[in-house]
Amino acid sequence: MVNEEGDVRTRTVLFALGAGLIALAGCAGKGEVVTLDIRTTPPATEAMAKTSDGVRVAVAAFDDARPETKRLGTRTHLWGGETYFDLTGGKPADVVPLVIAEYLKQKGWRAEVAKAGGASGAGSPDVLFTGKLLDMSVNAKSRVFSTKITATTKMAIQAKNTADDSVVRMTLNGEGSQSVFWFEPEDAQSLLNVILTDSLEKLLTTTKVENNVLRLK
Repeated sequence: MVNEEGDVRTRTVLFALGAGLIALAGCAGKGEVVTLDIRTTPPATEAMAKTSDGVRVAVAAFDDARPETKRLGTRTHLWGGETYFDLTGGKPADVVPLVIAEYLKQKGWRAEVAKAGGASGAGSPDVLFTGKLLDMSVNAKSRVFSTKITATTKMAIQAKNTADDSVVRMTLNGEGSQSVFWFEPEDAQSLLNVILTDSLEKLLTTTKVENNVLRLK
């Protein structure tokens, strides 16, 4: 006896799987460049913001010392080919100071991006941040029914106090990974932003401001 209903159900399942594999096969990379918008996650409430006692901070352009400076990262497709990640708004070493300044503003600091020579819009800052971007990357590797995303950030930061010419140095590291069933560029963007935010949080938790001078705790 032939179970026609079972045969139809089997054919339907096989057709669905076949269609899914065809869709995946169409996801081969062709060398396109996808731009990601990096920004830190804002504080959930104003109470979380850290006051800086009126200290004026400027963040200068960073030196780009990443191992790979041509791109932010790569997505390796399941059926071959690659898609490349880059940043919206410019080169990472130029964009990162904007992100740091905005993050400090969110936390209650009087911060802005430094002009040429280290000056801010209101003149010489109380604290001037400079640094090297040692690593900032996000990569994605597609597998059957999942894509694994990894992100890394590493910055060597130097803060020079105008009042006494003292210098505070620190290295901020961040890394993380996640897997998604259906990959979208926003997944890579979101992970990188979370990692960057967590990394910058260490800047606030390891320092304090006394009389407009930044010190390590």
